[in-house]
Amino acid sequence: MGLFSKKFTIVVVCKANITRSAYLHGYMENYLKEHMPYARKKICIRSAGVQARSGGSASQVVKHVAKLNGFSLKGHHSDPITQKIIKNADVILVMERYQKNLLLERFPKATGKTFLMMEYLWKGDSEDIRDIPDPTGQNTADYKEFIEIAHAEVERIFRELGRESII
Repeated sequence: MGLFSKKFTIVVVCKANITRSAYLHGYMENYLKEHMPYARKKICIRSAGVQARSGGSASQVVKHVAKLNGFSLKGHHSDPITQKIIKNADVILVMERYQKNLLLERFPKATGKTFLMMEYLWKGDSEDIRDIPDPTGQNTADYKEFIEIAHAEVERIFRELGRESII
């Protein structure tokens, strides 16, 4: 990468940007720091919500779950998805099909770079691609399925980005 090369920008999107995308944003940053420190200069992680209000904090439960998994969401502030975020993104990862459809309807320029998280760089059977479960409003123990899927997907995506020499 040259001196003025643009970082590869991943935008993680959910509904309100206070649970799933907030957690995934923090987890991705932490994963890069711990497992791929060389990639931190090559990649930018952002998050937003298709129905988010600007400036909201992450939910208390997801903050607790993040802390249990070794990182903090204390500084997280929600952002609504905007044309500028879309323009600067190399890839947009959404949690649910309705979010993908809504985003593409509102922002046609997102076509070709918007994927369900499990769909992006997927090498398996397309029937295995599914929505990322939403644990919003549940207690810490109920986050188990979300955490398992989220962590596995982050590891898979970063591994594939490495294979494609993006990071």
